[in-house]
Amino acid sequence: MSSKLPVERLSIIALLILLGLFLGDLGLMFVRGDLYPQQPPPAQPVPRPPQRPSGGYLAVIKDRNIFNSDGKIPPALGESSGDGGPSYSPDDDPEPVPTNLAIALVGTIVHANPERSIATIHVKSKNEDFPVKVNGVIPDDLGTVLSIERRKVVFRNKATGRREYVEMKEETRINFGQAQTKPIQKGEVLQKSEHDFELKRSDINRLTNNLPELLQQARAVPRMGPGGTIECFNLAEIAPGSIYEKLGLRRGDCIKSVNGERVDSPAKAMELYNALRSSADTIHLGFERDGKDVTNQYTITQ
Repeated sequence: MSSKLPVERLSIIALLILLGLFLGDLGLMFVRGDLYPQQPPPAQPVPRPPQRPSGGYLAVIKDRNIFNSDGKIPPALGESSGDGGPSYSPDDDPEPVPTNLAIALVGTIVHANPERSIATIHVKSKNEDFPVKVNGVIPDDLGTVLSIERRKVVFRNKATGRREYVEMKEETRINFGQAQTKPIQKGEVLQKSEHDFELKRSDINRLTNNLPELLQQARAVPRMGPGGTIECFNLAEIAPGSIYEKLGLRRGDCIKSVNGERVDSPAKAMELYNALRSSADTIHLGFERDGKDVTNQYTITQ
């Protein structure tokens, strides 16, 4: 009897546990509806994936890449025109700068109406002079003329898009067939016109007597042509007030011939120097200046 008592107690406890679980499930069935929310939760926005920049947005990076195959440096930001070329607004257009193009201003005719003004520009690559007007194009499509002044032409460089100018040199003059009427005495040399000079035999002998001193007044560099031949001797430096300057020569002139004989070697130059120093009455010195062939005449008087 005593051995059955614990089993009965355990059975009663298990029965009570099962009854409690049954009653809990039964109660949960009645209150389950109240446990759920009466309204659905608000809909959450679906996150959109980030959009890639459009091709137009990235085009500026591609266009302004200085390592493009065309090798051209792009213009400043915001500078574009309808024809694809660079352009500037009046507010950020920088002041014109001297040009590095191989051109020279020969002369200008300035009219009261700027559109009727005309300038003559020498294009060294063609070795020709060309007339241009405002809004006209410099040959070889080098640029567009913006304004023509008395001694200066401002234009838009086609390659860089910036404003540049070419200026007439002080010594440049337009000659309409009238020779210089008033001779100018420059020390021992009398300049009768732009390319006509006169000096005495005694003066030329004295000036050329000291060859080392004469060579120190100027420095000539040979300009090499195709096949290693010497085209001419370029006067890279000329001392101010030297005999070379008095004889009408300028820095950058390239000596080609003396009295029709080509100067194509230092030995030839020395040979002509000795011959002319002793006997010549007239010397014709041929040289190249600003892309043009020029001849100076020197008359030797007694």
